[in-house]
Amino acid sequence: MITRNLRIHGDNIVECERTLKMIAEAYNSTFELLNSPVYFPKYAIKTKDYLFVIELLSGHGRWSNIDLGDIVYKAGGRLRESADSYLTEVSGAHETVLLGIEYCSALPAGNNAWQRNGRALASVFANVPYLYYAEIGGIELDENRNPKAPRYPNPAVPFSYVSLSHDMNSVCLPVYRAHPSMTLQNHAAYNSALGYNDGLVFIRQILNGEDTSLTVNSLKDKAVKMVEILSNCRKKKDTLKGKKWDELLKSSNRTSWLVQNYKEEWQKKSSDKVLVSGTFELLKSKIKKMAVVPITAKDLPFCVVPKQNLPSLKSWIKETYNGLDVSFDLNKDLALVWITGFKPKGDDSRPDRGLSPLCRMILGKDANIMAIISGPGTKYTWEKLLNSPKELCDSNGLFEAIFSCCNYLFVDSATCDSYVFMPTGAKLNKNTKPITFPYIQKPVVRYFEHDTDCAIHQILSSHKDLGVFECFCNPPGGDWSGISFFKNGKEYKWTSLPRVSEHSKRPDHIFQIERKGRLIFVPIESKGYGKDLEKNIGNRLKDYINDLFNSEPTAYKSNDKTDWKFFEGSIGEVKYSMISVGAFLYKDERELTNQLLRGNLDAIFAFEFGDITTLHFYASASGEILLDYLKEIALEQASFIIKVHRF
Repeated sequence: MITRNLRIHGDNIVECERTLKMIAEAYNSTFELLNSPVYFPKYAIKTKDYLFVIELLSGHGRWSNIDLGDIVYKAGGRLRESADSYLTEVSGAHETVLLGIEYCSALPAGNNAWQRNGRALASVFANVPYLYYAEIGGIELDENRNPKAPRYPNPAVPFSYVSLSHDMNSVCLPVYRAHPSMTLQNHAAYNSALGYNDGLVFIRQILNGEDTSLTVNSLKDKAVKMVEILSNCRKKKDTLKGKKWDELLKSSNRTSWLVQNYKEEWQKKSSDKVLVSGTFELLKSKIKKMAVVPITAKDLPFCVVPKQNLPSLKSWIKETYNGLDVSFDLNKDLALVWITGFKPKGDDSRPDRGLSPLCRMILGKDANIMAIISGPGTKYTWEKLLNSPKELCDSNGLFEAIFSCCNYLFVDSATCDSYVFMPTGAKLNKNTKPITFPYIQKPVVRYFEHDTDCAIHQILSSHKDLGVFECFCNPPGGDWSGISFFKNGKEYKWTSLPRVSEHSKRPDHIFQIERKGRLIFVPIESKGYGKDLEKNIGNRLKDYINDLFNSEPTAYKSNDKTDWKFFEGSIGEVKYSMISVGAFLYKDERELTNQLLRGNLDAIFAFEFGDITTLHFYASASGEILLDYLKEIALEQASFIIKVHRF
């Protein structure tokens, strides 16, 4: 049996572990925790031919001399957008990037559906195969957590991944699986486009060094099928339909194809919340009169101006905008990306970062694209744009995306003293070599909140034999995918979680303990430092649990099954007690007392990290129960010891 050393560099421990689990699934195997520090866990997966030894590094940019996002960026990614996890292999003195994986369990609708497109494009530019795992068919809930309707992405989003793979001869594909709350009826409608098992085959083939072409074609076909299903299921006639998507994909000039074949009126939505200039309103009206066509969907903020109308547009802009000369190519159709870019107070709108990549991915590398920014940016932003656009791009993901994906930038903002037009100089070529970098055996990390979350998860998450169940784990960068409750051999799940309410706060971790017939929930608030815990946080965590049980779960499954079902019944009255915990890096004993009392908490976990981590435990009488479990777990895991501080 050949031993191979892998690493998973992830945004957080949960996303590292998701990738670990999929590797095990891909080989129909299991993973086993090896003796390793709790903040830097190591696992083994045994297969027929290999023993994989896999280290998990959670938190991009935290590990000394190993920042995968920066490595991918410098290898040609050009966008500082890191995937949720990167799988690498260690060979001798070097480490090589094998695969990037993105996870999205949030409802993939509205602008949430495209805010990750920049990560996909960056991976393709850098020559990293990329899979985007998304759940489809999640139920949107109203303010009282009553089901409203399923939410689905605009079909342009999965199409953009297929078109990018097609144009750049790359693997950049969506992999859809059913959301836990998807109804049986909708599952039947979308089943033919679900590709989770194909994704597992692809991962195994990548690791085995096998030909992936058949699997890639299957994933492409399912993505195109998903596009067609999504578009055909829309009640409004607001996107391309059926085989038109395939025609667009195979077209040698997508802007021309749209001009000739998509005879729908483009609809530019307006936001009354954001301040815009008077000339911008004139520009919108002018564009709508120029026979522009939508780019795959009527309500997306994209349109194409046919090339025969560009001389007229150029003249109109010069007359309206104080002689501004917009020197775009008049011999090609011009795609426009309408970007607000800023929230009402001037801070960046994160989802808008994905608009330029999305448009580029749809239209291909040869299309001419101009970004139009209209939102109320800050004075600093406009000064940097005019005097040092490179410095602005280095510090601002919105402009970095525009300068990497669009050919031109046009600014008409109520907060900018001048109108701006400039070519971006975007280069749309990709790296052709594997990404390899020096292997560092023991990377150094500055301990912080990521490590606190990692330790909690590593210590408590795998002990169902002790009656301890992990209901929820949401470290920095998590996706709020759901909270589980285990009862009578079934797992129930609440999805579409609120973050806070007037009197409650969603915990970072929730564990469920079955103790001598008693049901106990353990909500945990995790921070880097104790001083960052909120006053009275213990009661707010408990209120969140109480609020949750005032509503019914949205999905359930048997513990020994993998398929979720939409839940329409009632779990009945649930009697439970709670132990609230605050977790942070250990400073001194006095802080344990201060934070327990200040936070109205039942227990404190304070971590002192090293090869062997010390868990400083401090609790009131109501929290002492946890010590019994921690002591039992410590007998099994040599990676930590417990130091008890008495109340």
